[in-house]
Amino acid sequence: MDDSLVAPAWVSLGDLPVNSVDVLVVGSGIAGMSAALACRGYGRVLVITKNDLSNSATRYAQGGIAAAMGLSDSPQRHLADTIEGGAGLCDPEAARILVEEGPARVRELIELGTRFDHEGSELALGIEGGHSRPRVIHAGGDATGAEVSRALIEAVRHSGVEVWENAFLADFLRDSGGRCAGALVLMRDRVRAVLAGAVILATGGFGQLYQCTTNPDVATGDGVAAALRAGARVADLEFVQFHPTALHVPVSPRPLISEAMRGEGAVLRDASGSRVMEGVHPREDLAPRSVVTRAMAERMAETGSEMVYLDATVIAPATLERRFPTILSYCRRVGIDPIRDWIPVSPAAHYASGGVRTDLWGASSLPGLFACGEVACTGVHGANRLASNSLLEGLVFAGRIAHSLGEHLAGPPTAGTVLRPAPHASPDGLEPKDVRLRVQEAMQEGAFILRCAAGLERAHRQIEAIGPCRPDADPVAALEADGLRLVGLALVTAAVAREESRGCHWREDFPSTREAFRKRIVVSLGPDGLSLSGEPITSIPVEQEGIAG
Repeated sequence: MDDSLVAPAWVSLGDLPVNSVDVLVVGSGIAGMSAALACRGYGRVLVITKNDLSNSATRYAQGGIAAAMGLSDSPQRHLADTIEGGAGLCDPEAARILVEEGPARVRELIELGTRFDHEGSELALGIEGGHSRPRVIHAGGDATGAEVSRALIEAVRHSGVEVWENAFLADFLRDSGGRCAGALVLMRDRVRAVLAGAVILATGGFGQLYQCTTNPDVATGDGVAAALRAGARVADLEFVQFHPTALHVPVSPRPLISEAMRGEGAVLRDASGSRVMEGVHPREDLAPRSVVTRAMAERMAETGSEMVYLDATVIAPATLERRFPTILSYCRRVGIDPIRDWIPVSPAAHYASGGVRTDLWGASSLPGLFACGEVACTGVHGANRLASNSLLEGLVFAGRIAHSLGEHLAGPPTAGTVLRPAPHASPDGLEPKDVRLRVQEAMQEGAFILRCAAGLERAHRQIEAIGPCRPDADPVAALEADGLRLVGLALVTAAVAREESRGCHWREDFPSTREAFRKRIVVSLGPDGLSLSGEPITSIPVEQEGIAG
């Protein structure tokens, strides 16, 4: 290995194994697996995932994939709903690409063997909050993610794509010209260097920033943190979508009660039986998620309760059993029968609308690094993701990265590579679980649904004061905790700067939307720490965006 390398204390450069591939994909959800399959023509493709292939947020997705495939629907209607939901911050061109290219990508999933639900010979279509038409394609009633994950994993296993499980992204590699040249990967307490002609980041979101979350334990923001450390720009971090209906039980992650249940007629009530959404929005219980979540939070504050209730007893029992077998199963395991009982629910962190800033072809500001799925900020979601657009975004932009990669692909470097690791340990440091818990407590208290300057600034001080991990700590846990701390600081910094309420970012001290903030807040990490810049909402040709590098 080149002797100019520098590395963390737990890396022994003398015996650092090196692998070279043409394309490295980091992540095994719908975005990463779709990208890997689409890139097979470029040579050797390697997928790394920090757990097993099936352990991704995709597997937990219930509602489905939104795509204009019904006779009464059109991409134009889907576009209008997406733009409305994004509260003025969607990139119109990115959203147009999503809705126009989406149906073809869904058909490719079907060709792979994904078994979506049908009504007769036609795809069964559900409706969720913010949608004006039924267009949510689902599988197994409420097990869409699990079925999509199964089909993609099976396809990858038989595709010739190489897979490393239990392989953690520690940091990116950069060559002497500043291009992303691969990654430093931690496997079973041993570090490997993977050199790559292109890196596709698809690591998902950072829901584990919060104590109340629907995200699996693996959603620790590793990709955003590594991208920041490598110098890439990130944007829209303040727009965390809180799902209104997580089952109110003391477990993490919180079981999700799909929005599709409200699409079938379920309604939100407080303990007295009063409708929560009545008179709040024309679509009532099918209003955009940010509207529903805020209304719930305000009603809970008014009544002094930690929860409200989802009344699904108005839905025919046969429909509940057919459409929501997974939800009924875990409700019944905790003593709730949705056929006769109201379901206790409360909001929980669910989806990151922001992430690594990309152009319309998935290229980040760091040459050689691409991003797709929840880890990316393509501009599609704006200030509030439209329900079930997330799986579609992963499909569409993974395909676009693969389509454009021939113009960007470089051979794996053989020399001049420089590692840019952050310090992760201190002799008097903390256990990783304590670092994670302190970050979560600060974010839950100061940067949850209802925000204000005082709470956000307090959260920033608390996170900044958290020390590093112990040097003898589990290295993966330490890297996760260190990454959560960095992403938490970046998110709070952006949230303090956005002095307005827009989409899923609600400031009690700035309750109105302000035209001056019709822009993206971009965060970068440099020698002097985090810095912010503004990016106007425009829709201009990719080659003029100055992002692709």
